[in-house]
Amino acid sequence: MPLSKQQISEIKNQILGQTSHFPEERKNQIKEQLEKMSEEELEIFVQEQMNAQSKQPQKPVFRAVIDGDIPSKKVAENKDAIAALDIKPISKGHTIIIPKKQVKNIKDLPDSTFLLAKELSSKICEILKAKETSIQTESKFGEIIINIIPIYDKPLDLSSPRQDSAEKDLDELQKLLTQSEKPK
Repeated sequence: MPLSKQQISEIKNQILGQTSHFPEERKNQIKEQLEKMSEEELEIFVQEQMNAQSKQPQKPVFRAVIDGDIPSKKVAENKDAIAALDIKPISKGHTIIIPKKQVKNIKDLPDSTFLLAKELSSKICEILKAKETSIQTESKFGEIIINIIPIYDKPLDLSSPRQDSAEKDLDELQKLLTQSEKPK
């Protein structure tokens, strides 16, 4: 099964996301390995992983984030969802909202997830000085999530280029966005 460029990108992002708690040196080694892999090698790797998973069930990535098995930079939460910084953001402060219960259809997203997105969007504009945000739903890894993409100068969307973020930058953003008062 040939993979599309988007699938390749998503697979690489998922693998990198699963290394977020690794030491920086190890994360860089994995990133280099992924960049050197051809499409065919990546496809073989995915097939091997799928075969291994069929023998041993593995939790989907967003379920692992919700359960705390994969560390995240959580910035907000309500009864139905958590909001965490995207580890490969489109812009500074790009946040994803993950429903606590797996949602496969957009119409099944609880209203409170959109309320959380709206509240966090205002906070991002106020604290990070974004001109506005773009709130977009996305089907990723078989689940529906919400993206809050801060816009500072030019229009952005889910197809805009992503960038690497240093752990310390994510920590700083998390600290800013979780403060109860606006920084002076």
